[in-house]
Amino acid sequence: MTNLALVCFALVGSGAGQSKYLQAGPIQVGEIAGPAQVRAGESTEYLLSVQGSYDNPFDPKQIDVEAVIESDGQTVLRRPAFFAEDFERRLVDGKEVVQSIGKRGWRVRVNFPAAKSYRMTIVAKDRSGTATSKPFNVSVSNPSPTNPGFIRVAPDQKFFQYENGKPYFPVGSNVCWGGDAGVFNFESWLPKYAQQGCNYFRVWLSPTWTTFGMESKGSKTDGKGPGFLSLEAAFKLDRVMELAQTHQLRVKLCFESYNVLRDKDAYPAWEDSVYNRDNGGPLVAPHQFWRDPDAQRMYRNKMRYLVARYGADPNVFAWEFWNEADLTRDFPAEEAREWHREMGGYLRSIDAYKHLITTSFSNAMGVRAIDTIPEIDFIQTHHYGGPDVISQVAIQQSRKGGWNKPHYVGEIGADFTGPRASDDPEGLQIHDPLWISTCMGSSGAAMPWWWDSHIEPFNLYPLFGALARFVKDIDFPNEGFRQTTPKFAWQSPAQSVALRDLTVPSAAGVWEDSPLHKPKTVVINKDGKPVSGAPIASFFHGRRNHPSWSNPVTIQVDLPRKTRFDVVVGDVSGYGGARLEIQLDNQVVMTRDFSDPDDNSKTDSLTSYRGAYGFDVSAGKHTIVVRNTGNDWFEASLRFKNLQQTLTPPLIGWGTVGDSVVLAWARLADRTWKRVCENKETIPACPPSILTMSGLAAGTYETEIWDTWKGAAIQSQTIRVGLDGVLRVRLPEMDRDFAVKAVLKQ
Repeated sequence: MTNLALVCFALVGSGAGQSKYLQAGPIQVGEIAGPAQVRAGESTEYLLSVQGSYDNPFDPKQIDVEAVIESDGQTVLRRPAFFAEDFERRLVDGKEVVQSIGKRGWRVRVNFPAAKSYRMTIVAKDRSGTATSKPFNVSVSNPSPTNPGFIRVAPDQKFFQYENGKPYFPVGSNVCWGGDAGVFNFESWLPKYAQQGCNYFRVWLSPTWTTFGMESKGSKTDGKGPGFLSLEAAFKLDRVMELAQTHQLRVKLCFESYNVLRDKDAYPAWEDSVYNRDNGGPLVAPHQFWRDPDAQRMYRNKMRYLVARYGADPNVFAWEFWNEADLTRDFPAEEAREWHREMGGYLRSIDAYKHLITTSFSNAMGVRAIDTIPEIDFIQTHHYGGPDVISQVAIQQSRKGGWNKPHYVGEIGADFTGPRASDDPEGLQIHDPLWISTCMGSSGAAMPWWWDSHIEPFNLYPLFGALARFVKDIDFPNEGFRQTTPKFAWQSPAQSVALRDLTVPSAAGVWEDSPLHKPKTVVINKDGKPVSGAPIASFFHGRRNHPSWSNPVTIQVDLPRKTRFDVVVGDVSGYGGARLEIQLDNQVVMTRDFSDPDDNSKTDSLTSYRGAYGFDVSAGKHTIVVRNTGNDWFEASLRFKNLQQTLTPPLIGWGTVGDSVVLAWARLADRTWKRVCENKETIPACPPSILTMSGLAAGTYETEIWDTWKGAAIQSQTIRVGLDGVLRVRLPEMDRDFAVKAVLKQ
């Protein structure tokens, strides 16, 4: 047999069916079609004429097509080419319908780095040999003065900047898929973000049910199954990238989501995963992924294709390996660390434009052993729930902000099970994270979830605009921002003592063995302050499903006055419900059954039991025990009404001090999402107060107090800071929150 005949036999001789992309012929490269005069810094596409022998154009071992770009006799750039197909889109009965128009072939996208002359040659290899095109000459002029280039980590290692040195502070949202209308929804949504001054969004490329799912199970006769990628999804993503360019939005492309390696609960997609052996993949069980060479080869090939198709586009902000990698079944942290190192090295080797690389975890704590490896350029936090949605924003920025990498909150919401939009029509779960993250020195504003079921139907886009106007023209990388904690005092010395509720501090839930899943005793002194035992768990576990996690809380308290004790219940497990039992001084005084009518049949969390369950407690010493005697968990916080006396205003604040700019955000301390949106409480306004921040350079500061909901300054003050470095800002009566921006006059 000839070499070509052997190749053809290898491609079509099996009984697995013939690939829709099957080609059988000698390797040949024809003319390059595309512009010969372009600007530097812009992605330019060239059509290629390539023939060869292959049945999978996404496997470089079968066919590898590359552009070699030279200047002054030196190779300056190598760009992998990609296989593509042309489609057309229509909206039919509210659904996006995509149909092929029959044009397939090879293309390459190049972003020429500088103004000069280049020579481009296409080199194609298949199993039969190598072919090379005639050189194609390209004359490149200077980049557009409005093109800032690709995004990099700034020299301070805390923020981002463009290649031209201008700061990039991401403000935007997750916009990960488009639902039934697909890209037509993006055409509606993205301009609304841009109109508000946003500059960022995130897109998922997996699982198959997302708009841009790149892989799906099926037959290679349909162009599906392990090793094959969706040209239809890539065509739709092309349109979204065009929209990003039009509206000056940068995009984080997330390659893979945990679902494809999860076989039950939490939106599993293992049954449909191309990694699953039942679908022709290499794995018997999800946890094998991290060390399996065939699974790694599939992942590398997908990355290579995406780098080839989108790597030349400066509107790609970053590549993201995983959405919440730790939710994959039986997640092996050590193996995953080595996997991230290997894949990070490979990705850097094929991406000539050096896009930033990241990954993400569902646990707000992250996985430090992975977050801190050199192959990860910046760190994220994902967080949902808790009595105050912003708690983990503050904790993780204080913690991860010291890891010598940029950090921002990549996902946040009040409840991972749904948007709770009817509870939160104003978008408090979006607003508060935006402002605390910015005023604590995060490298970008916190990014909300629920873009399609909360932001869009309630037109919450102006929340982003308010923040975008506040941060406009701040040179974040060059300010040397340092976290600080504002302090508050009354403007009037005759102000009466304030009474505040005490909520026992709690920690975010974890779904593994933890000290939080043990009985705890919290001691509260007469001043209404926890002196030992906190934090407690935010989830109380029952006796059936996780008996070893049963975690009753005992509170020992000496009350200075009569007060009310509440167990504020959130969601209840859909795996059998729960049962609340409260003891007061060794007597059971309250029980509530949170029954699950179908036990384990339907497992969605139960929301009908949300609310406060409590009773009045007399002054003096008491012991209160809260336990769950039911089947599974309920979420709750523990609260004493009007227990704490304070001589300072009932405010809480966060701030960051730079060399010439100071930012702060102050809020009514009790105006948490749970109290305002879930419990429908009205938090009393705070009379005029004074905000104090220290650590400033001496000088005169133009200071603005901002209405964060309207996105405008409502007061301006010129304030002199002396050698003590203390800034004192007089705040008007506060019924929600204010932001402060002080700029040192030159």
